[in-house]
Amino acid sequence: MKGIIKTKKDSGYVSLEEIETPKLTNDHEVMVQIHSAAICGSDLHAYEYISSYQDFMKIPVVLGHECSGVVVETGPSVTEFRIGDRVMGESNVYCGKCRNCRTGNTHVCEYNLMRGLTTDGVMREYVPFLEQNLHHVPSNLTFNEAAAAQAATVSVHGVLRRFNINAGSTVVVTGVGIIGLVAAQLARLCGATNVIVAGTNADMETRVPIAQELGFRTLNCQFEPIDEFLKNKIECNGADYVLECSGASSAINAIPTYLRKGGEALLLGLPGKDVSFPFADIIRSEINIRTTYTSTWQDYEDTLRLLSNNNISISPMLKEYSLDDVKGAFEAGLSKEVLKPVFNFL
Repeated sequence: MKGIIKTKKDSGYVSLEEIETPKLTNDHEVMVQIHSAAICGSDLHAYEYISSYQDFMKIPVVLGHECSGVVVETGPSVTEFRIGDRVMGESNVYCGKCRNCRTGNTHVCEYNLMRGLTTDGVMREYVPFLEQNLHHVPSNLTFNEAAAAQAATVSVHGVLRRFNINAGSTVVVTGVGIIGLVAAQLARLCGATNVIVAGTNADMETRVPIAQELGFRTLNCQFEPIDEFLKNKIECNGADYVLECSGASSAINAIPTYLRKGGEALLLGLPGKDVSFPFADIIRSEINIRTTYTSTWQDYEDTLRLLSNNNISISPMLKEYSLDDVKGAFEAGLSKEVLKPVFNFL
């Protein structure tokens, strides 16, 4: 079978290779024939092979953790899935036995493995999943939407589980990727009156127009500081909440400049390298900082329901690529020419 492999510990070196077809090895496993596999920001970091990934990644490795497909085989103990079911899979492989797993916090399993980084991922024709890591895909969602829904689960977990946005509030979202755009939609769903999406020069051609299509006010924070935008365009002296979805050190450091005293910030973006943090300003303003990481089984179920009910939308963010253009898909993602590239394996 074919798989997209990171073959060398250096920038680039991702290619389509012939690899061994897996077999079910557990009575509770399900074999999924992959239809769609999306490129995540972590896949782009792996492609570049940035410093924080150099001791973290298994090389060579099949990339990817966002996928959807069809069940083609089930283990004898599988009860929830049948051959022919449309499914999407979870990104994390958790142990189910540590304290965090036993208390429902499987996303921060003490022995967590991340598909496509520390264990082989989903950018291949067939992938075995434990039954507990699969979800039924609603009939009105495409395979591409179902694959990219994994990224949306991160926003659902952060905004709806780890945060509390009050109705009538002003929210600034920094980062115009799929996590940021879904987070903005969720903030609006929570009743925020003003939701502003802030991008940079690199976002103006492709990403910001999508944010505007989704009905959000936008700004280029490299051209207009966020605090001035809030003062001049929204007529307020600071945001009530910040959803930081870029992982950029400049975005993180800027939070105290436009978040009101006593405001709250949620860090959803994962930095590619260590960043400094303006703690003195944060403490003086009594700003509350909360972090969030990946998602749980319930977050996946909620995300699929929100998508199916048209409460949130991700379809404008997706562009399909064939397996003949692996490098082109990764380069388009890196350059921000495309927001969310999705490979079609069928």
